Amino acid sequence: MADEKPVVTKRTKKLSKEYSKENQNLLTITESATGKVMKFDFKTLPPAIQANLGPFGMGSKLGDAAAGKEGQEAVDSITKVWTGLMNGDWSVRAPAAAKVSTSDVMARFNAMPEGPEKAVAKKFLTSLGLIKA
Repeated sequence: MADEKPVVTKRTKKLSKEYSKENQNLLTITESATGKVMKFDFKTLPPAIQANLGPFGMGSKLGDAAAGKEGQEAVDSITKVWTGLMNGDWSVRAPAAAKVSTSDVMARFNAMPEGPEKAVAKKFLTSLGLIKA
């Protein structure tokens, strides 16, 4: 039997960023889940923001806004950051997704009344190694 090569599947990018060949100041971002196409012109930003951002940093700044998001949430996040930059606010960013700590999970588990739901939760938390059997 011949050696079989593993099938490599290329993952779909959430965002496609492209600078215009005619106008290197124009960045087009396409969000894959919604198909939303957004265009941003570097030259329309306030001078102080232009100095901080630079044309190629703009793609990173806006792309970072969508990190961990997809679909309309990514589009909204990018738009929020762009609006902030247009208003001269370098530090604007979209809020991060809510995070749940282990102590939050355990506090909710400990507050559950005894019963079948708590037994299911205990089995699940045990399988995750958060509590001992």
